[in-house]
Amino acid sequence: MFSEFEKQALYKVIYTRRDVRTFLTKKIPENIVMNILNAAHHGPSVGFMQPWSFILVSSDELKEQLAWAADKERRALAIHYEGEKQDQFLSLKIEGLKQASLTICVTCDPSRGGSHVLGRNSIPETDILSTACAIQNMWLAACVEGVAMGWVSY
Repeated sequence: MFSEFEKQALYKVIYTRRDVRTFLTKKIPENIVMNILNAAHHGPSVGFMQPWSFILVSSDELKEQLAWAADKERRALAIHYEGEKQDQFLSLKIEGLKQASLTICVTCDPSRGGSHVLGRNSIPETDILSTACAIQNMWLAACVEGVAMGWVSY
């Protein structure tokens, strides 16, 4: 059982968490990064396949390349929208990839765990769903640690 205080703390974190697009350049202490990654690794995964990998990127050159790739994909996807919706989609900021002191690139390996993973045969997307759960844990831990996160996908 959890105390009322513990329950309220959990809900406060859930309701406080935000997706941000502007970041400070201040380096994040290593113990905080490790806490965030540890929380992510404790995310539930179907068949305990843990299909995720977390790549820590602090190199300005690599962050520039990631931002270029994200912008290229954003522009390619913009054709699916028209008028104001397209303008709104194109206005999404990706500068955070370059601005933040640390970018965590999350990957998903659908082959992790082998050819037969309990649950994956009936729902093939369980690898992606499991990775999303790990990201949610990471996001909640970052919020508790006072670290902002933003989601950029491509």
